[in-house]
Amino acid sequence: MDAKIVALAGGSGFIGRAIARRLLAAGGVKLRVLTRNPGTARARLDLTGVDFVQADIVQPASLADALKNANTIVDAIQFDGYPVENPRRGLTFERVDYGGTVALLEAAKHAGVQQFIYISGAAADENSTHPGFRAKGRAERAIRESGLTYTVFRPSLVYGPEDKVVNGLARAIRFAPVFGVPGTGRQKVQPVLVDDLAACVMLAVSGRGRNGTYDIGGPDLMTFDEMMRIIMDASGHRRPLFHIPETVMRGVGGLLEKLPKPILSRDAITFVTADNACDIEPLVDEFGINLTPARVGMAYLAKK
Repeated sequence: MDAKIVALAGGSGFIGRAIARRLLAAGGVKLRVLTRNPGTARARLDLTGVDFVQADIVQPASLADALKNANTIVDAIQFDGYPVENPRRGLTFERVDYGGTVALLEAAKHAGVQQFIYISGAAADENSTHPGFRAKGRAERAIRESGLTYTVFRPSLVYGPEDKVVNGLARAIRFAPVFGVPGTGRQKVQPVLVDDLAACVMLAVSGRGRNGTYDIGGPDLMTFDEMMRIIMDASGHRRPLFHIPETVMRGVGGLLEKLPKPILSRDAITFVTADNACDIEPLVDEFGINLTPARVGMAYLAKK
């Protein structure tokens, strides 16, 4: 029997790289990474046995050949600078998260792909006022109505040795005498180790979770402040915390989002101050996974 061909969109990103490694380690699949820059993606991923194919989800014509003979698509795409949009460069949730997913779905149907796996987000909601949560919610609806077999994962904050968020927080704590927490610090988070998410994707490729939508977070629901204390304990750098009012951060974000390459925006502030709690019971029941506690998963910070 021929190996299943899995087309991975976003395979050179943080989450995509973890998925690629897990799929190759499990065996039984041929992995095809869809990327705008095959050379850059090959350097980032540095894995043997991967076929890198030039394709761009915002250029639908490029997708037809990229999906030829594929059995499964895994959509793990995030735009550069995520979650800070850059409309000047077309890097928006509406264009990439929603429009890109619709383009992949249409190309998949024309290519005869049978299965679509989507990495969404815990706060996805097509009726949300936040462009990111709304775009992911709309993408989910398009997937459900596509007629393809699908699995949607809604992760809370995803972390790991190569992530930008938790590593960035640990780095800031190391070099700052105090640390400013966005908002009240009481927003709920349920950080999930990227390897756990990748393991669930691998099981979905194998047939688990068909036509289901699953929250995925770690086993511990905590506040942002509590997560910061875990990061400090893991990294060995204790600092006093203080809270920056959301209104102040949004004001700063409003100024910085006007830069040619914005490093912060008002919507990004909403993103980091929103609750990201998960109901993980359906996921655990279906996939049988032992999710990694944050204190265990973040132990790598001691080496940073």
